[in-house]
Amino acid sequence: MFRRVSKVLVAVSGGADSVACLMVLLGLRERFGFEVEAVHFDHKLRPDSAADMDAVRRLCADLDVECVTGEGDVAGVAAKQRQGIEETGRLMRYQFLAFVADKEGADCIATGHTADDQAETVLMRIARGSGVRGIRGMLPVAGVPGAPERRLVRPLLDARRADTEAICAEFGITPILDPSNADPSYTRNRIRGTVLDQLRALNPSVDDALRGLAESAREAFSFIEKRSFEVQPRERGPIGAIFPLAPFRALPSEALTLVIEREAAFYHLQPETNRTRVANLRAVLAKGTGTVHFGDTVVEVSCGVVRLGPRLEPVDPFPAVVLNVPGSTRAGPWRVDVLTSETDPTPGSPVIALAAGTAKGALRVRPLPPGERMIWRGVERKVSDLLVNEKVPIWERPGVVAVADSARLLGLFGATRTFVADMPGEPGLWVRLAAISHRA
Repeated sequence: MFRRVSKVLVAVSGGADSVACLMVLLGLRERFGFEVEAVHFDHKLRPDSAADMDAVRRLCADLDVECVTGEGDVAGVAAKQRQGIEETGRLMRYQFLAFVADKEGADCIATGHTADDQAETVLMRIARGSGVRGIRGMLPVAGVPGAPERRLVRPLLDARRADTEAICAEFGITPILDPSNADPSYTRNRIRGTVLDQLRALNPSVDDALRGLAESAREAFSFIEKRSFEVQPRERGPIGAIFPLAPFRALPSEALTLVIEREAAFYHLQPETNRTRVANLRAVLAKGTGTVHFGDTVVEVSCGVVRLGPRLEPVDPFPAVVLNVPGSTRAGPWRVDVLTSETDPTPGSPVIALAAGTAKGALRVRPLPPGERMIWRGVERKVSDLLVNEKVPIWERPGVVAVADSARLLGLFGATRTFVADMPGEPGLWVRLAAISHRA
């Protein structure tokens, strides 16, 4: 927990748990060689909350511990963002802790969560329908919510609330009693004061049972996490990560969620995952085609592959453009070169080779209209069927560019492949497509 740590930032509300955490870390600092600094965040949810901040400052001054304080209008932000006060307060508090840790050069942030908090957390997550990951409860070492690159430690997670009160008494410190901890409008308080009391009437050891469940969930989740890393994309590009369908389909649901979150983070997206969306994705994976939206993150399945990435903007159509033969022509976002030899002025650009003298009238490029047909391998067929049969994923089809003469379709530029209509004769014209840079 404290390996290679030179400074620990301790969240101190003034209650027994956080004060005990501060005292324990002060007792450990010489053994581990780290500095201890306190931080207090005033949620401004009570008229006398400023007095709590002053009390924490006085305590830290008596202990010769530096203390950084801050405040935020949690109720106002919660109303503005239309979310619960508990969740808003939690996020704002951790945002402030991460900010101070960065400013003060702290290697980790410590909180005073106890074994009692753990039992309450597990029960809350069960009530909300959490999966294995949620039932793990709070981890001894984790990322800071909203700032996962920051390290969060909970050194008292095996201690009981009675232990923290005893520690405060041993040092002659009277902790602050927050009256909001008895307010039944908060979910955790109802769990603590009503639900757990009723469960203890059925099983006096229910707190231990809930903590044991969390330990079992942590063991089970380690295998789920390992499975999620067994499936890696075969490529990543601007449109997202591309996976083969079979191994993606074989993942358990919670491993699927981990993959979605991991790849979304790579593309700086914020996926919204829940059981319903994951169940919809499992149905799409079983079918082999379809799309599921996880907020700003999209998972598409088509032609034996999976795309996981951002929503794609619609492809803007461009008017048909007659090509200079030979020469270069601009067509929408493309530059089209028509050459009379195979010399490549744009290495890596796709090419369509046309038989000499086969074009009827002017040669042009244009978008692909619905119902277009092309002679392919001796049969005239719909281009839409051709693309399906040739396993061109659905997300690549809107960007297909057609090469045609005045009478028929001669070829197609796809995102990763080209298709040339059947025509007799040796190649005499080479049509190349290159994207025009923004600078151009």
